[in-house]
Formats: sequence, C-alpha cells, structure tokens
Amino acid sequence: MKKTLVALAAVAVTTGAMAEATLTGSVQAGTNQTSYSKAGAASVTSLTLADSNGNTVFNIGDTEDLGGGLMFKGNIAVEMGLSSQAFGANGVNETYASLTGGFGGIKAGALQTPQFLAIASGDAAGLLISNLVYTNNTHQGGTIGSNVLLQSKSFQYTTPTFVEGLSLKYQTGLGAQTDNTSNANHYAADFKTGAFAAGFAYSTYAQTASTTDSANTYYASYDMGVAKLQALWGSAQTSGAATVNSTSFGFTVPMGAATLMYNHSASDGMVYNAVVTTGTASIAASAVSAIEQSGDLIGVSYALSKRTTAYAVYYRETGNDGTGFANGLATNSNWSTARFIVIHAF
Repeated sequence: MKKTLVALAAVAVTTGAMAEATLTGSVQAGTNQTSYSKAGAASVTSLTLADSNGNTVFNIGDTEDLGGGLMFKGNIAVEMGLSSQAFGANGVNETYASLTGGFGGIKAGALQTPQFLAIASGDAAGLLISNLVYTNNTHQGGTIGSNVLLQSKSFQYTTPTFVEGLSLKYQTGLGAQTDNTSNANHYAADFKTGAFAAGFAYSTYAQTASTTDSANTYYASYDMGVAKLQALWGSAQTSGAATVNSTSFGFTVPMGAATLMYNHSASDGMVYNAVVTTGTASIAASAVSAIEQSGDLIGVSYALSKRTTAYAVYYRETGNDGTGFANGLATNSNWSTARFIVIHAF
C-alpha cells in the first residue's frame, strides 16, 4: 500500500505551494547459510541474517505535470540493511531527477546501469540471489568501474519512441577526473512485443588515460504462460587482454501462489581491472583468469499476500576460490548458499 506524505516543494519558499510525495519501499529479512571449500579442503559453513541486493529500502518520490507535454519525476532512495552498514551500502536503488517530453527523457543522479538492467532481464531469479558466475566473472568483477549495479554522478538520455516497443538509451558516469578516466559509457537497446523481449547493453570504462575496459550483454525472454524462458550471452575485456565469455539460461514456472525458479550460468574465465587479494593468491590489475566456472540456482517463491512473498533458494558455484567472490583460482573449489527470505512491499 502506498502512503502519501505532504512534503514542502522547492517553490514553497516563494509561492507557498505544496507537493504530495509518495513513500514506497520494501523490507527484507531471512537467513543465509553459506558453505565453501578451497581447493578440495574441508568445507567451512556459516549462518547469518541476509538482506541482499538492497531489498530493504525507502523511496520518497514525486511526479509533477509541467504542462506542454513535459513531466518531472524525482526519487530519493534510502537503503537500510540489517547490519551496521551505512545507508545505501548495497547500491541498487536509484536517487534521481528526470524530465520527459517529446524530446525523449533525461535523468540524472545515482542510476542503475544498463548492464545491470540487461542482466536482471535475462536472469530467472531476477538477481534476487545474483547470477554470480555471469555478473561477477564478467561485469561486477571489475570491468565497468567498481560496481556495475549502480553508478552515482550519472546522466542518462532516452530517445523518443521511433518504433513501437523499442527503447534506445545512452548513459554516462561522470568520474570528474582531470585525465577523463572513470567515465563509464553505456549504450542500450530494449525491445518488447507481446510475450517476447530482447535487448543488449554495451559499456566501456576508461580505467586509465591509456587503457579501456569493455563489456556487453545480450538478453532474451519469452513468456509462454505455463513457463517463462530467459537467456543471457555476454563478454568482457580488460585493457586489451583476452576476452572472457559467459552464458546463462533459466526458466520460471508459476504454480498458483508459488513460482519455481531455475538458472544455470557458465564462464570461461574472469577479468579484473583492480588488484584482487584472497586467502590463496593475489591477482594483479588488468589480468584474466582462464579457470572455467559454473553456477546453478534452484528456488521457489510463494506469495503469502499481494505484498508479502517468501523465498527459498539454493545456489552452488564451482571453479572459484571458495570465498564466494568468484576469483577463479582453483577448479576444485566451490561455494554455495541456501537462503530463506521474506520480502514485504509497501
């Protein structure tokens, strides 16, 4: 249920005008049991409370019709985890101001990247637990800045609709460095018609003045009613080093109030654009690991009400170093997680 707040608008100083802001959000709680084994050693397990991917968040938003076909929309997202992390530590929800009209749309602030949205569109779990082999090994592993999910200081432009169902988008993350590094550029196209959807995102990131990282993701999905099929294809490259390729496919099957989820992903390596130090080794910047990795997720969600959903999921990854960060150091290592989650939206 949306709750309406009466908030003072910026123009209230001179006009006394008031604006109605909406408060929405969600709260997540649950358990997370992890188990890892490094290079065939005995497994190490732990049990914690889990609040992943920014699912505990408050959004304060406002929309205003400016006339002449112009529409303003703004949002402030405040993420609040279950640990002592600072607000916004998960970095998934957007804080922005936007203006739309006949020219298309412009948006500025802390924005989800086209890479994140493309991966979420092709992931059967919707990044609830994260498709770690695909996202970590090619994108979150350090290809496009420090985080592919959300970038602050971003500007985005969406073109007007030229073809029904087609959306074209450009986004740049302004790093404000004197040598123009840290400026990530994203190009995206999304198409939807009926039960079919597809698209791609291509990104480049100036790691230094002379080196550039790149990544691309293609996704497709088809909703047959009895099941929804989803797939991802992508590659990433760090500073001209060897290209790492990844694939992913999965499906969801609705069964009344329950939905079954399965996803499999695989990668022929991992790229790095920053020094990675683990308990077993240290990997230099601009390196490529050739260790093949794979991950499997199976889960089920159950709608307890229109606004409250429970999840039970299990994910296992092989080929990483056993820490859960998919650093690709040993083929006989593995990492797994079993989670029980309840998310309530308001």
